[in-house]
Amino acid sequence: MMPIYARRTGNALSSGAKTRLANIKPYPSLYVWLNPLTRGIAQRIANENWVRTLEEIDFSYRMQDITISGVPCVKYETEATSKNKKRILYIHGGAFVAGSPRVNASTVLPICHLTGLEGIGVDYTLLPEGRFPTAIDEVDRVYRSLITDELGDDFVIVADSAGGTIALSCLMRWRDDGVKLPCAAVFLSPVVDGNGASDTQITVDGHDPLISSNGGKNIRRLFEYYAPGMNTKDPRISPIYGEFSDLPPLLVHVGSREVQLGDAARLAETARRAGTESHLRVFDGMFHLFHMHWKMDEAKAAHEDIGAFIASH
Repeated sequence: MMPIYARRTGNALSSGAKTRLANIKPYPSLYVWLNPLTRGIAQRIANENWVRTLEEIDFSYRMQDITISGVPCVKYETEATSKNKKRILYIHGGAFVAGSPRVNASTVLPICHLTGLEGIGVDYTLLPEGRFPTAIDEVDRVYRSLITDELGDDFVIVADSAGGTIALSCLMRWRDDGVKLPCAAVFLSPVVDGNGASDTQITVDGHDPLISSNGGKNIRRLFEYYAPGMNTKDPRISPIYGEFSDLPPLLVHVGSREVQLGDAARLAETARRAGTESHLRVFDGMFHLFHMHWKMDEAKAAHEDIGAFIASH
């Protein structure tokens, strides 16, 4: 007998994706995240779910805690890591309030494995202590230190979800400051508009199994918490409103079920119009941060695409 799935799915999805969609639980509501009395509960639930995806990794890896310019970081190595001057700098997601380079490692470890590159994840300060521009400043310090160390200055940025805001803001800062830019940047399910203006914040709301948008109100509320009293259209806060010229090549991944689909599309298109090389991949039926689920055929295909993009740049 064919299984009955709680969420309707198209026939093109793999059986693993259908099972995952049937069982995946939504994130706690935004109000649970922002309430200081319940924030710890929300963080624990999200972190436990993300850490559990590491059980799907079927290759050997090692994570080592390090400190760079006073900022805690994690170094990633896999059985495929080789001596290569190019490295990956990973900026994790988690709505600025949860996650860490260890908790979210299932996003970046397959990329390190497929490319043979060493990775470094920045353990930036979370909210409420890490209000704008704390996380951006911390990633900035780490990157500027790394490009002057003995291993050289070739980097690929990998960022997911709200990490996309931090990463894109840093890229624009480095360009404006004349700092050597990474050779490429990869954005997975990116959040880049604190104004919640993307059309899919409305049209896909209710179809995303993990995130409720409330017509963009939730993202606006989150960014008001991230940068209180500031204009959410300020390019330093919402980098989608910034200048995209002279940025490194971008690869943008997103799932068709995500409320962030519009952010991803706008990111890739805004970059293209500014003359920056950009590539958009939309994965049918996929949900927010599906890259973390290594056992799914769709996740493997996405990571292979990322590996090919990094190899070509």
